[in-house]
Amino acid sequence: LIGATAIESLVIEDQGMGTDQMMCIQEYLARNITLRGIKFLRTHLDAPSSLLLNDFLVGNSALRVLDLTDNPRVDDATVKGVLGAILRNNDCRIETLNIFEKLEGEADANIGITVSGVDFITSFVSQTPSLSILRLRIRELSDAELGDLAKTIRREDCNIARLEISGRFGDEGMLSIADALKTNRSLRTIDVGMSERITDRGGRTILQVAQGQDKSWQSKTTSNHKLQSVYISERAGSNMSKSLLTKLQTITTVDPHRTLQNKAWNYIDNNIEDLSAIGLEVKLAPHFLSFVSTRGGVDALFNFMHSRNNAPELIFGNPTPERLRLAPQIEKAKQENAVLRALLKSERQVRQTIRSENSSLRDLEEREQHQGEAIARCLLLPLFKCLEMWQSYREPVEITPSLKKELLS
Repeated sequence: LIGATAIESLVIEDQGMGTDQMMCIQEYLARNITLRGIKFLRTHLDAPSSLLLNDFLVGNSALRVLDLTDNPRVDDATVKGVLGAILRNNDCRIETLNIFEKLEGEADANIGITVSGVDFITSFVSQTPSLSILRLRIRELSDAELGDLAKTIRREDCNIARLEISGRFGDEGMLSIADALKTNRSLRTIDVGMSERITDRGGRTILQVAQGQDKSWQSKTTSNHKLQSVYISERAGSNMSKSLLTKLQTITTVDPHRTLQNKAWNYIDNNIEDLSAIGLEVKLAPHFLSFVSTRGGVDALFNFMHSRNNAPELIFGNPTPERLRLAPQIEKAKQENAVLRALLKSERQVRQTIRSENSSLRDLEEREQHQGEAIARCLLLPLFKCLEMWQSYREPVEITPSLKKELLS
């Protein structure tokens, strides 16, 4: 393996993999800079053996997937060692993080991830905005811990698209996730595999936020529009109605833009007599009226315009507030146009004057050229011919044969 340079994914499996075996591949991992995914499945990975991964995790910027599944000896120190090393790698962009503990009854009750470890995982998630898939099956993932994780999910820089969680949380944890969905823009799928005490109350709250059933206009426009399904396993949803479970699994099948339109129309349709909370700008009025007409028809459009609560004079008054707001800019533009028009007129007059002068000079040049040609032709004539021509304009002079002979000589 030490000379291998093309391996991009590595799965280390079974309980035979412990500290001694990790030392055998330590040199390969320390030199590797191309590995994009590593998975430890049912191994004896623990805190001492995880330290052998430090050079690899700190030096590999290509790593995108880290999977710790069903490793019974993983505890707080292991989690902090592995994730802490990744945080020290400023160039690492982890996209998928899987941490699965064994279910209760299958694991040693004295070994595992405690609340301290869960807090560190939450801190790691908050410092890793590149995460798009997060899978956590941790026995100590309680309502309080899930609430802390939800604070990260609700941030605008959160890019988690798939969230899979299992623990001992209940309705309060689900309420925290529902509250996070009011500002989250990335989640598409939520999967709850194991939990305690989840009832219709927790599931219905998530459904209301996802479908925009709450009454606030702001929550409808800022809430998550991408969430398509919330799958709750039979074990986790044993106290929930089947109809609600079905609705959660098929929240929507349309694109986020259409989901936002549906939420917006739900609010507009229920508050058509008073939409002052929207804060409609006059310049957007044509688009808004078109939307209302398309969704609700002529009746909805009439109800909107007829209500005084919607301040129709702001939209249909003349001049409109938008025109009044732009009046100084319009007046300034008019003055600038007048100045430019005067300059253009003056420029045209100058060009006309120059054109006339050029025409006069051209005529003068042509006349001088014709006179020069006439003079040249005269110089080429014999002198007596010039005399004859001169006589035609002057008093007649008799040219005797002797005068003619003298002129020719």
